[in-house]
Amino acid sequence: MSSSAGITLGDLAQEIGAELQGDHKKIILGLNSIDKANKDQLSFISRDNFLPLLAKSTAGAIILSEDNLGKYNGNALIGENPHLLYAKASKVFMELRRPKADPVTSKLAAIHDTANIGDGSTICSFVTISEDVAVDHGVSIGPSSFLGKGVKIGSGTIIHSNVSIYEGVELGSDCIIHSGTVIGSDGLGFAKDGQDWYKIEHLGGVIIGNNVEIGSNSSVDRGSVGDTKIEDNVKIDNQVHLAHNVEIGEGTAIAARSAIAGSSKIGRYCTLAGCCAVVDNVEISDEVHITAMSLITKSIKEPGTYSSGTPFMKNKDWKKNAVLFKKLNKLIK
Repeated sequence: MSSSAGITLGDLAQEIGAELQGDHKKIILGLNSIDKANKDQLSFISRDNFLPLLAKSTAGAIILSEDNLGKYNGNALIGENPHLLYAKASKVFMELRRPKADPVTSKLAAIHDTANIGDGSTICSFVTISEDVAVDHGVSIGPSSFLGKGVKIGSGTIIHSNVSIYEGVELGSDCIIHSGTVIGSDGLGFAKDGQDWYKIEHLGGVIIGNNVEIGSNSSVDRGSVGDTKIEDNVKIDNQVHLAHNVEIGEGTAIAARSAIAGSSKIGRYCTLAGCCAVVDNVEISDEVHITAMSLITKSIKEPGTYSSGTPFMKNKDWKKNAVLFKKLNKLIK
């Protein structure tokens, strides 16, 4: 059984597809880290370096692999991928804590007469929905968000507060767009006219697939000619910038503060760690993994892990190495 206060271990195991060893009727109220979880909370171990904490843990239950089951005598949820089970459990507890409210459209929302809002959608206060917008069923749009002319939003998508979606953007089903994000703004496009800059108008749009999540304060520019495209199941962290006509392949994940310049294409199932940069017109093949703070200046044609930049060291050592780096060409000759 489950309740507003929590869920039994038996039900939780069934929900997340785990094998349960322990008390099926034990009520679990939430999640916490292995060193802080109490007798009413669930925790998990997915890395061996946390194993020493098992003996001291007071958690009501722990998610772990079968290999580590012998190191723990308490209630256990067992599976091949503890991190995935933890992710599934987090969704269960989010659903338990999320307030159950009937869909409603606020009287303080400004919705154009030509807009089409699907059944079961929630439109919060101070939302602006422009002409010819199509919002599918079960969509939630947070306070003070803006949808421009002709925007299309797929079913089940959640748009948090203060999100700006410019005209002509298409957003798929079951997406999550976090606060402060802007989708469809102009990219950096100018032609030089003597000492002045002449603006290149951006006439394209942005097309985003299903089950895409974009973190807070990120920017996705519209295409200058043609569209910027984000395929299904892409996950984008906070403060990421995708420039005009960038294409991101299915299942790719991009960590915070990364930036991808205009017309570059990232393949499927890639990962970009934090603070990576990709220059314009670069193509990266499928299943490429780029480590933190790397600068990609040319196309990558083979899967694998790639790095650039200088690993940290003591400042006095870095200064010495920096001097030598400037002399590499002479030393090699």
